[in-house]
Amino acid sequence: MKKILWGLLEMVDDNWGYSTPLQKRFKVGDRVKISPHSKLIAHTPATIIEFGRYDYLIEDDNGKKHIVYQFELY
Repeated sequence: MKKILWGLLEMVDDNWGYSTPLQKRFKVGDRVKISPHSKLIAHTPATIIEFGRYDYLIEDDNGKKHIVYQFELY
């Protein structure tokens, strides 16, 4: 039953390399904030520059670029 449900969910959401289909995905140019789980300053606004399977290249308002994981953004 579990395999059937996951199969149906994959038809709707390709889940490109993410561990769960419910994770929020961001696009290039989206404005995000850094979560408290990050080593960077929490709640700092940033812009998505590039993204991969699990990580994002972001640029904060000071022009500094950082690589962060999916769970470090909201």
